[in-house]
Amino acid sequence: MAEIIPNSAEGATPGAPRWRLCLGFAAVATAAVVSPVWPGQMSYDGLYAYRTSIEGVKTAVWPPMHAYLFWLSRTAGGGVGALFVAQTFLIFFGAALAAALLVRGRRSFPMAVAGFVLIGLADAPMLGVMLVHWRDVTTASFAIAGVALWLLAARLRAVPWLIAAALCIGISVSLRYNAFALFALIVPLMVWQPFLGRPATARVRLITVGALAVSIGLAWASVQWRLPDLRRLEPASTTTNIQVFDLLGVSACIGESRLPLAVTRGLPLSGEQVRRLYDPRHVQLSFKEHPGIPRIYATRKFQTPQMRTDVQRAWRAAVSQHFGCYLTHRNAVFIEQMGLAPREVFYPTHGAIDDNPYGLRLAHPAASQAVTNYVVRGSSRWWSRPALLYVGAALVTAALALKRDRRALVGAALVGGAFANEALLYLIAPEADARYIFPGNVFCALVVAVGLAILAERSSGASAQRS
Repeated sequence: MAEIIPNSAEGATPGAPRWRLCLGFAAVATAAVVSPVWPGQMSYDGLYAYRTSIEGVKTAVWPPMHAYLFWLSRTAGGGVGALFVAQTFLIFFGAALAAALLVRGRRSFPMAVAGFVLIGLADAPMLGVMLVHWRDVTTASFAIAGVALWLLAARLRAVPWLIAAALCIGISVSLRYNAFALFALIVPLMVWQPFLGRPATARVRLITVGALAVSIGLAWASVQWRLPDLRRLEPASTTTNIQVFDLLGVSACIGESRLPLAVTRGLPLSGEQVRRLYDPRHVQLSFKEHPGIPRIYATRKFQTPQMRTDVQRAWRAAVSQHFGCYLTHRNAVFIEQMGLAPREVFYPTHGAIDDNPYGLRLAHPAASQAVTNYVVRGSSRWWSRPALLYVGAALVTAALALKRDRRALVGAALVGGAFANEALLYLIAPEADARYIFPGNVFCALVVAVGLAILAERSSGASAQRS
C-alpha cells in the first residue's frame, strides 16, 4: 500500500493536473452561476468601472484594473458578460486545479471539488457576491488562479508556471488596495519553497523573487499612471470616509459628537442625534437624510482639502482620547462583517443592474430575482456565517499540521492570508459588506474542502494498511 504522507520527492503536491476534469467541472459550475443573472448584476461600483473603461480613467480612487478588464471584455466582443464568465470560471477552475494537485486518490478529487461547490452554495453570501460585477470577485479569481498555478509549478518543477503565478498575484493585488494582505504568507512561502518540498536552486528562487517583484511593482504602477497614455492619476482619497466612520462610532459610544462642523456645514450634532445616525454596517447609511438631524456632507464629491484636514485632526484626537470606544466601534463592524450579529449578513448581493445609459439589463429578471431571494434568505441562516468558514479552515489546517502533512503549509498560507485580509479590514473598512471578505472566503472554502478530502484520504489509507 502506498504511503499517504507526501514524501520529499513528491513535496506537497502529490496529485496530477487532471486537465479535462478540471475544465469540465469549471465549465459546468460557471454555467450554473452565470446563467440566471446574465450578464451579471451591477451596482454603482461595477457601472463606474464600466463607464471609465469607455470614457477613460481619471482617478485612482478605485484601482483602474477593473476598468481595463471591462475594456478587454468589450473589445473582445463579449460586452460585460465575457468578464463575468471569465472571473467565475477562474474561481472554479483554480479551485479544481488546486484540489487535483493537492490530493492523490481518485475518490479524493471529486470529494474535494464537491465540497468546494457545497460550501459555495451553503454559504449564501459567498454565492451572492459571485453574482455581481464587484472587483472583489476578480481579485479572488486571479488570487486563486495564482495559487493553482504555483501548485502546478511545484508539481512539474516548471519555472514558467511560477512566473505565470506571480503575474496572477500581481493582477489580483492591482484590483484592490488591501489585496496584498491575501498574500502575506503565500509570497514568502513561494520564495522559500518555490516547488513546495521538491528541490529548487538559488536561480529558481531568484527568478521567483524577480517575477513577484516585477508583477507587484506593475500593480503599484497601475494606480500611479493610467493606460494607454501613461498620464499620472489623481491620488486616491479614501481615508476621509474611513475616519468619518470612526468618528461616528466613537461619538455614538461616548454620547457626544466628535465630528468637525465642516462635515455638517456648521450645524452641530447632539449625542442622541449621532447615535441615531450611526450604523456599523455602512458609513453611507449615516450620510443619508434623517428627518430632524443635520445631514453629513462627507462623500467624496463634497470633500475639500480643509474638510480632510479637519477630519484627520478630529480623528487623531478622538482615537487617542477614546481608544476603547474606537475598538468598540471596530468590533461592531467586524461582528457585522463576519456574520456574528443576530441579523442577516450585510449586503450579500446586489440583486439587479442599476439604471444606466449603456443598455445593460438582466437577460432573465425572474431567474435573477429567484437566485437573489435564495441568497437573502440564506444569509440569515446560521450555517451561512463567514466566521464559521474561517474557523473551519483554521481547524482543518491544524489537523493537517498535527498529522505532519506537508500540505498543511499551503493551508496555513491560504488561511493566514484570509485572516491577514480581515485584520487589515478591521482597521480600514468603511462598511461591513460581505463582498470585502469574499477573496478570503474563497481561500477558506478551498482549505476546508481539500483539507477534509486529504484527511479522509489519509484515514482510508491508514485503515487499508492496518487491514
